[in-house]
Amino acid sequence: MLTIVLPWLLSLGATPPEYALLGQLTGVAPGTKIYLTHYQDSWRTLDSATVDAAGRCELRGQLAAPILASLKVSGQKALYQLPLHPGDQLRFTLEREPNKEFLRFKAQGSVGVEQWQQFQQEIYPQMFGMAQLPAKNKGLRELRALVRRTPDTFLAAYLTKSYLSRQASQQAFVDSMTTVLAQRQPALAETQSLAVRTPTAALTEKGGETAPDFTLPTAAGQPFTLSSLRGKYVLVDFWASWCGPCRAENPHLRSLYQQYQSKGLEIVSVSVDADGGKWRKAVTQDQLPWTQVSDLKGWDSPAAQLYGVLAVPTTVLIAPDGRVLERNLRGEALEKRLRKLLP
Repeated sequence: MLTIVLPWLLSLGATPPEYALLGQLTGVAPGTKIYLTHYQDSWRTLDSATVDAAGRCELRGQLAAPILASLKVSGQKALYQLPLHPGDQLRFTLEREPNKEFLRFKAQGSVGVEQWQQFQQEIYPQMFGMAQLPAKNKGLRELRALVRRTPDTFLAAYLTKSYLSRQASQQAFVDSMTTVLAQRQPALAETQSLAVRTPTAALTEKGGETAPDFTLPTAAGQPFTLSSLRGKYVLVDFWASWCGPCRAENPHLRSLYQQYQSKGLEIVSVSVDADGGKWRKAVTQDQLPWTQVSDLKGWDSPAAQLYGVLAVPTTVLIAPDGRVLERNLRGEALEKRLRKLLP
């Protein structure tokens, strides 16, 4: 069997080669700052540059291992993601489109970038809409095929960990890929995380199954166990301090809690934050009086993986007997459901 040795693997144990990202921005004012960032326990800025009069910028640095990096343009909320390896020489464009808030982003220069754009443009749209997808979902089939074809790439490990491992129907495939990745890319943090993962429970969008139990520390550092609330309706709300839609929903949740707590409703907010200070500050700012828990492991939180959380906000409504009633109820839909359950 022919073994492909990626250039970044050769750099392990030596000084890693410098990466470079050359950007061309259209419709962005000269002097605008652009940042290359990465999230690992907290957001880190790897490099920054200023857009020149011709709309160009250049970002450089060194990496010990591949990452999923993000580009952020000053004054914009959007993040533009791309896989970045030691030694990559990439080009990207950001173009302003009429009547659109976000810039159009394109990148080229590596196999990883091509794979990521294929995933984002062709595969992920077929997976969007439900936290737990049916096993025959076309997006899942295409994602498995992509991972199988490229077991020596960083993205194979990243996509397996971040997407496939959070699907209850994919656990057997993930076990198989974890064995392959442990042989091909044992040093990757993503591979090591897969090796000790908590398998995702078989949850469905319609509910009916028993909600997986978990114990997490509260904001005050005391252990809290979900099953301690048996006998009440419980809304488990997965969120984060950095999640705009989550923060926008909090005033509505606070109103519902005030209205229905006396009738038997409890809310448990599970944060996927990694920064304890920012999490607690958001709880205080948003005036959230119900149970707040987090292990501050970010997306690697076993509770988030147990419930197959792919994005926040994600909600799970649980009946007094511990059965899952429904997932992803928010806004008016959640209020309507509570009105029927707790008249």
